[in-house]
Amino acid sequence: MPTKKVSNKAKAAQLVCELCDHTAAQLVKRPQVLGQGAAMLVIEDVPVIACRHCGESYLTAETLHRLDEVRRGLRKLPARYQIAVAAFA
Repeated sequence: MPTKKVSNKAKAAQLVCELCDHTAAQLVKRPQVLGQGAAMLVIEDVPVIACRHCGESYLTAETLHRLDEVRRGLRKLPARYQIAVAAFA
C-alpha cells in the first residue's frame, strides 16, 4: 500500500494535546485578561493550544513567560482603551 505524503503545513497544524494525547489540538489566538478592576490588562492575539477532542485549552510555558514580560512592562504599553465591563448576575 503506498504511503500518503503529508505536507509540512499539515504536519505543523497537527499538535498533540498534552492533556488527552490526541492529535486534535490546534494553535488559536485569543485575548487573555490579566488582573481585575483598575489593574485589568487585556492582551490580544495570545497563542493558545485548544483541543477539539477534550475541550481543554492551555498556554505553553513560553507564552506564560511572555505574558509575564508584558505584565511587567505595563508602563511601556502603546495604547490604553476604556472598555465597558459588565458583571454576570
